[in-house]
Amino acid sequence: MTSTPTHGEPAPGFSPPMTPERWRAVDAILQAALACEPERRGAIVAAACGDDWALRIEVMSLLAADVDAGDDFLEQPAAESLRAPDATSLATRLATALAGRYAIEREIARGGMATVYLARDLRHSRHVAIKVLREEVAAAIGAERFLAEIRVTASLQHPHILPLFDSGNAEGLLWYAMPFVEGETLRSHLARVGTLPVAEAVRLAREVADALDHAHVRGIVHRDVKPENVLLQDGHALVADFGIALALEQAGGERITRTGFALGTPQYMSPEQAAGERALDARVDVYALGAVLHEMLAGEPPFAAPTRQAVVRRMMHELPPALILRRPDVTPVVDAAVRRALARRADDRFPSAAAFAAALVVPLATPVPSLPDAAPRGRTVSARAALYAAAAMLVVGLAGGLLVDFWPIIRRLTENAPSSVRSPDVAVDVSPVVSAGEGLVTVVDRSGRQLRAIRAERPWTPRFSRDGLRVAYGALGGRGSSDIWVTDLESGKTQRITDDDADSNDPQWSSDGKTIAYSVSADGGKDLAMQSLNGKVSRVFAARGGTQFPSDWLRDGSALLVTDDARGQHDIIVQPADGSAARSFAATPANETAARISPDGKWVAYTSDESGKPEVYLDSYTQPGRRVQISGGGGVHPVWRGDGRELYYWRDGALVAVPIGPTVADSPPSRGAETVLFHAPYQANLNTMYDVSPDGQRFVIVR
Repeated sequence: MTSTPTHGEPAPGFSPPMTPERWRAVDAILQAALACEPERRGAIVAAACGDDWALRIEVMSLLAADVDAGDDFLEQPAAESLRAPDATSLATRLATALAGRYAIEREIARGGMATVYLARDLRHSRHVAIKVLREEVAAAIGAERFLAEIRVTASLQHPHILPLFDSGNAEGLLWYAMPFVEGETLRSHLARVGTLPVAEAVRLAREVADALDHAHVRGIVHRDVKPENVLLQDGHALVADFGIALALEQAGGERITRTGFALGTPQYMSPEQAAGERALDARVDVYALGAVLHEMLAGEPPFAAPTRQAVVRRMMHELPPALILRRPDVTPVVDAAVRRALARRADDRFPSAAAFAAALVVPLATPVPSLPDAAPRGRTVSARAALYAAAAMLVVGLAGGLLVDFWPIIRRLTENAPSSVRSPDVAVDVSPVVSAGEGLVTVVDRSGRQLRAIRAERPWTPRFSRDGLRVAYGALGGRGSSDIWVTDLESGKTQRITDDDADSNDPQWSSDGKTIAYSVSADGGKDLAMQSLNGKVSRVFAARGGTQFPSDWLRDGSALLVTDDARGQHDIIVQPADGSAARSFAATPANETAARISPDGKWVAYTSDESGKPEVYLDSYTQPGRRVQISGGGGVHPVWRGDGRELYYWRDGALVAVPIGPTVADSPPSRGAETVLFHAPYQANLNTMYDVSPDGQRFVIVR
C-alpha cells in the first residue's frame, strides 16, 4: 500500500530527473537569490519554488555550497582556507579581559566557530568552561543582539541541561561560561566505543528528550542537537549550547554564512531546516534526536553522505533506513519510534520530545494480533488446495518423478491444515526480481506486520544470514530451473548466487556468512553443493541416491543437518561439510524432516509424524534417542531464536512461540507455555518455508 505525498513532498524513493529544463529553473532561481541581499535569499527561493520541495532543496543546497566552508556549528574544525586565530594571542586577550573574574588555565577544545578554555571562577571557586566566538563571527553577529538572545537560555534549569553561568563582550570577544564537565561528549564516546547497547542508547535518548521537552514548553528550541552537543557525566546526558543556534541565527544568520560558516549540521537537520524555513518548532529537535539515536545504534546518522548536498538529497528522496536490519537486538518498537521521529514531514513526527521518549519504552509482552494490518482485503482459498499447489510447484522445479516420494509427508501435513486461510494484498517496497509467476518473500515483525517484501518468481525456503541483514532463497529467474539469490535487506540489492540450468534450492548459511550450502538437481534426485559468495564456482560435496535437502548448518561449520529419502521415507542425517560419509540422526518408520540445531549445538528440533500427524520434537545431537515432544495438537518446522531461549513452529496457520529453559546436566531443556504470535498463510512442505532473525523479532515467510 503506498501513501500519497502532500504539500509538494516527493514520494518515497522519488527523485525528479535533472532534465535541461529543470536545471535551467534551478540555475535561474539560484542566480536570482545570489543577486539579492543575504537576508532576502530564503524568501526569494521559497517564493520561486512554491511547493516543489525537491527543487527548493536543490537550490538551497547550491546556495549553501556557494558560501559553505564547513558542516558543523561550533564544533567542526575550521576550513583550512580560513585563517585560524593565534591561540596565544586569544588566550592572552581573554585572560586580560576577564582578569579578576576568571583565571584562564588552558585551551581544551577548538571548533569552527569557537575556542573553549578551562578557567577558574574566582568568585565561586569552581572550574568553568568558557567558549569564545571567533572574531569574524562575532563581528558578523553584533554583540548586543547576540547577548540578548543568549541570556534567554540562562532560565533553563534541568538535570539534563548544561546551564549557562555567564556571558559577555570583552575587548571585542563574545564569550559565555558554562560548568566544566569531567567527562566527554557523546561524539568522542561514540568514536571511542562505536555503537552503544540498545538499553544505554535508549536511556540517553530519553534523557535528552526530557531536557528538550523542558525547553520546548518554555518556547526554546535547540536547533542544533547532535552528539557534539551532548556531554556525558557519570554516564548521563547533559545537553549543551542550548539556544546558541537560535541566538546566532536571530542575531545574524545570513551574515554568518557570508563568513564561510554554515549554521546547523546537515546530518541532524530536519528537511524544513535544511530548506531554510525560519519558523521552526520543537519537531526539528525531535528529528535531530531521532538521527542521534540512529547513530548511537547503527554507527552513523540515517542519511550519512560525504557532502552537505548529498546528505540533503538523501534526506529528501529516501526513507529512513530500518534500524532493525542493522541491529538484530533493536526491537520493532524502538525501530518504529526512530523512523517516526525521522519522518520527512513535521506533521508525521512525534508532536513533542516527551511523546518520542514515551514511545521508546520497550513493551514487556508481545501482543497477539492476527493478520498483518496491511491486508484489509483479500480472497479466501483452501489451505489444502494451497498445499497441493505448493507440492505441484516443487515438482515443476525438481527432477521428474519426485511427487511419489514427497506425497506421504505432504498428505500428513495437509491432514492437520486449517480449512481456509486468507491471502492478503501486500504492499511491496522492494522489487529485485519481477517476472511471470511472481511471489513474495515477506519480512514481518512479531505481530505479523509487514516490514519488507521481496518480489521473486516462485520463491522457496528463505533463510536469514547469521547477522540477520540478508536473506537467501531459491527462485526462478527467467528459466524453468531455480537459482539461489541473496537480498540485502537494508539496501534492497539482490545478488544471483547460482546461474545455471541445474535446479538449486534450500540455501543454508555458514556461520561466517561467506558460504551457502544448497541442494542441486542430480540424476534421480538432488545432491548437496556449496558456493562461496566471492564468486567462486559451486561444487558438489555430497552425492547420494535419492534426494537430499540441507536444513541447517552446524555453528562450527563442520556438518549440515539434511533431510534425506534414501530409505524410501524421509530421515534426518548429519552430512560432514568435507564430503565424508554421512551418519544417521533420526531414521524411524515415520517421516522426520526440517531439523534445526540449537545455538549451543546440544539439541536438534525437527518435525516427525510418528504419532500420525506432524509434531515438533527435540533430541540430543550427540546422543540421539532421548527425544521429547514440544508441540501439542500438531506442529511443523521448528526454528530456534539466536540465543536458544525460544522455539517457533507453525500450527493451523498460526506461528507459535515457546520459551525454552536452560539445560540442567544432560536432561532435555524445559518448555514454557505456547504463545500465538500471529496468523498468516504458510506453505508447509518438506523443508522450512520461513525463518527467524537472530533476535526473534523478525520472520521471513514465503507467500
